[in-house]
Amino acid sequence: MNEWSLLIFTYMMNAAAGLCVVSGVFAVRLSRCLPADSFKHFMMLTIFIICGIAGVGSVASITHLGVPLNAPNAVNNVFSAWLSREVVVTAAFVGALGVSFLWLWKTGKFSFLLYGGAMVIGLADIFCMASIYRYTSILTWNDINTYLMFYGTTLTLGAVLFVLVVAVIQKAGHKAGITLPADVLSLSQLWLLWGVMAASLIGRLLYQPFYAHYLTRTQLTHTSITFPLSPIEAYDSIAGLRIGAWVAAVIGVVLCGISLIRAQKKSQTCGGGFITGCLLTIAAEFMLRYVFYYIHI
Repeated sequence: MNEWSLLIFTYMMNAAAGLCVVSGVFAVRLSRCLPADSFKHFMMLTIFIICGIAGVGSVASITHLGVPLNAPNAVNNVFSAWLSREVVVTAAFVGALGVSFLWLWKTGKFSFLLYGGAMVIGLADIFCMASIYRYTSILTWNDINTYLMFYGTTLTLGAVLFVLVVAVIQKAGHKAGITLPADVLSLSQLWLLWGVMAASLIGRLLYQPFYAHYLTRTQLTHTSITFPLSPIEAYDSIAGLRIGAWVAAVIGVVLCGISLIRAQKKSQTCGGGFITGCLLTIAAEFMLRYVFYYIHI
């Protein structure tokens, strides 16, 4: 598999867009329950993390180019090519995040309008990104499953990363002048985030039989025109890895759910089990993205 740069780029952009959306949704409540200064610093740090994630992904995408200095040429066909649209929308997404950060830094007030715009642009970026692969001659990508996988990863990583960001800031945020109470994320809110993870996973799993039927039917009626690739054969050859990735994703979500049940019974906050489940989910999503790009025999 020689698509590591694209794998890292898409995975990181999914994570950035997901964290932007989830943090934006929770920003309304946080703005009410946190002191103004803590909320300001929390959102500034969160936006900085999102920009860092997107930056790593962008650097990885540039390394995929034969001549990085030719990167500006990628926007020449913005009205006809999904790749050009993705480049433009990605730049707009990062730009919107930057403007939101600067506005918060200069005025001390969080702009829900600016950040909401970044959320919308981020989701549009994922659509453009998925469309690049959906409309190609690679038969394993040429299905609605591509959109489900990209948006599923975005939602899952957004929920998981938001929990981890809050957990890290609770532990070390005082060094940056951020104080978050232990119950900044209530059990009901953690259940909501878990529900996002579970719905994303279940939705994708339920579609897999239909995707398998599509692959079988396509293999019988079509031949890949992207010589020398044989994507369906390559996809079938890693059945063990695919099953392992799905199992890891299920275990991660189940661990989080069990941790929430125990915390609810004992009327306490979630422990290490929830964090472990989150980390396992992140690894599983990366494995699933690896499977997506595994088109070479």
